[in-house]
Amino acid sequence: MTRTSFNLLALSDLHLGSDLVHHAQPDAPRRSASSERRDRALVALLDWYRERPVENQPWRLVIGGDFVDFTGMSVLPGADERGALTEPTGEELSHGLGGAADHALAKLRLVMAHHDSVMDALARFLAAGNEIVIVPGNHDVDWHWDELQIEFRQALAARAGVAADRVQFSHWFYYEEGLIYLEHGHQYDGYCSHDHVLYPVSPSDPRRTTRSLSDILVRYVVRPTRGMTEGGHDSMSASDYVRFGLSLGVGGMAALVRRFARVSVAAVALWREHLSDAAGWVRREHERKLLQLGEARSFGVERLRELVSLQHPPLTRSLGSIASSLMLDRVALGVLGIAAVGAVLLWLEHWSVAASSGFGVLASVAVMRHLWLQRSSVEPSDLLRERAASVARLFPAAVVVMGHTHLPEVRPTAERSTYVNLGAWAEEDPVDGRSPALPATRTHLLITRTGGTPSAQLLQWSDGGPQPFDAGRG
Repeated sequence: MTRTSFNLLALSDLHLGSDLVHHAQPDAPRRSASSERRDRALVALLDWYRERPVENQPWRLVIGGDFVDFTGMSVLPGADERGALTEPTGEELSHGLGGAADHALAKLRLVMAHHDSVMDALARFLAAGNEIVIVPGNHDVDWHWDELQIEFRQALAARAGVAADRVQFSHWFYYEEGLIYLEHGHQYDGYCSHDHVLYPVSPSDPRRTTRSLSDILVRYVVRPTRGMTEGGHDSMSASDYVRFGLSLGVGGMAALVRRFARVSVAAVALWREHLSDAAGWVRREHERKLLQLGEARSFGVERLRELVSLQHPPLTRSLGSIASSLMLDRVALGVLGIAAVGAVLLWLEHWSVAASSGFGVLASVAVMRHLWLQRSSVEPSDLLRERAASVARLFPAAVVVMGHTHLPEVRPTAERSTYVNLGAWAEEDPVDGRSPALPATRTHLLITRTGGTPSAQLLQWSDGGPQPFDAGRG
């Protein structure tokens, strides 16, 4: 994993399979326009670098998370698979296959067929003597399952006619001492983080991977609601969501309210899981894996524990965080305000008592919300930048690389390293024809060792090939 004979090519947030949502949206197109654009660009990029090695050194492609959108897909198994799969829960029947190993396998097979041209380009890339390393993100945490990794490695290697060990998986981060530290970055985002990055299974059902608040929002609300996208939520207020709901009509608004109510119930269930006795054995298994990783890579378990301590705890650990993140505090204030006004109108003869009581309750809730229910930022770029310097202190590297935000950037850190965000290759197609909130930047990091000296550059793919990334243009 640390041979210096490889040049590095790193990209992130491909989200293959993100348009496979036909269980939640039966009228969705079988293939989205953005998906087709992404595939064409990816194939062109992979073929470009396959044909252009630098100083005859092979490439190591590091995919920094959210390669496959296992979380975002909404599909059910084919009739020939149903009897062989882990029995779907009621939630999975409503929102699509979940995080069980065999469910993830079924989704992987759909993705490999759906993005056949990308898989062929990856196979050509391998056949030319290059390697691939996959780092998991929050949308593809299902890479946790060994059987999923084995199937992908074998299937891709068979296409390429090479050994399966040319495709590797890194369970947490990719590291070459002094040169690069790369992880997806979702563990610094409370909406998307998991309690145990090396053992992300559900305490109540170890056959399935665990979920974050973002996961249930995507499955319960975003995918089933036509016109709603994942991007742009950092700038949306409760009134924006109300206006969006009203645009769906009476039936659509009612359905949206029901979906948010189900999210609230599911989030509270996750909170209870954090407090359950079963969470203890998951924590112990994670600690065992920390020890294994520390010994296998000579990192030392204490250094890994320090790295874990930098992570943002899942928002589902706190009822207050759940309430503020789902804007339930704003809903409560609105309902209480209406109730206060209604009380004054109902008891006009006692209007002064009704007004003082009603608005007293309203003021109390407003103060409590100000002091306790602080909404976490939906856009985590600031926290990723801050953590990058701390990561560089623990794992010295010229570049500390993350993805997750879909916002590419290059910035120096306080630890004399450079923070790089890889941006994204995926975007969503708004149904009203507007520009996507988070357009695909098609950015990627190149680290080449010309004359034995490494140099790093963030580039942006265009029809004519890679170009230096221009932050103003990107």
